[in-house]
Amino acid sequence: MSRNLLILSLFFLSVLKVSAQCTPDNSITKPGFYPSLLPDAAVGVAYNQVLQFKIIKDTTVIVFGNPTAATIDSATIVKVNGMPDGLTFQLNKPRKTYTPAEVGCALISGTPTKAGTFKLQIVLKIYAKLGILAVAQADTIKNFSIVVTGTSGTQEIISNSKIVYPNPLTTDKLTINSNTVLSGTLMSIYNCQGQFIAAQKLEGHEYSISFNYPKGMYWISFDDGNFTRRVKVVKE
Repeated sequence: MSRNLLILSLFFLSVLKVSAQCTPDNSITKPGFYPSLLPDAAVGVAYNQVLQFKIIKDTTVIVFGNPTAATIDSATIVKVNGMPDGLTFQLNKPRKTYTPAEVGCALISGTPTKAGTFKLQIVLKIYAKLGILAVAQADTIKNFSIVVTGTSGTQEIISNSKIVYPNPLTTDKLTINSNTVLSGTLMSIYNCQGQFIAAQKLEGHEYSISFNYPKGMYWISFDDGNFTRRVKVVKE
């Protein structure tokens, strides 16, 4: 598979099975998908992630064994294999075909029921032109995955203030207990629907972060590479 076709395919990782609830962001002008990474999910926690995408216009196709420049007319998402149990990936329109001129969006949603690393296989069909010759080329992308953490083995769900305080939170400043969180730990914040909000690597020994988000319930995940802990935080 050519590099350009690989890039095109990555855009569609964010695409399969999106409901009409998402709205394409027409301010996007550069090909790609946004955000660039899919956040982790957790067993029993609602997951709801919108992704925007735009396909490239020019690519390289293989004709009689030779790479040849071509102009893309459209690309169709045929199916996706390997989705985590309990999650769906739906496109924002019934026809799964997109042109380089439009922006599409996708929604991965549901509540995961099984932990693990799920490697996605995105099956595409790309339609392009070589001069007046129309060509179609199938492709399967295998380099993306969704990690679903569980409640045993590698993850612990904590609802008290052993790691973060104050909790409930009444200000825009949250303190993390440096005695329980290692320097270099990746901290990720999700809202109550499981949507990814922000992430940062914690460095040093004293952790005080801005938590300038609306009132409600949030999940904060701490991953030190060997163990993941997920904390429920309520902002009042």
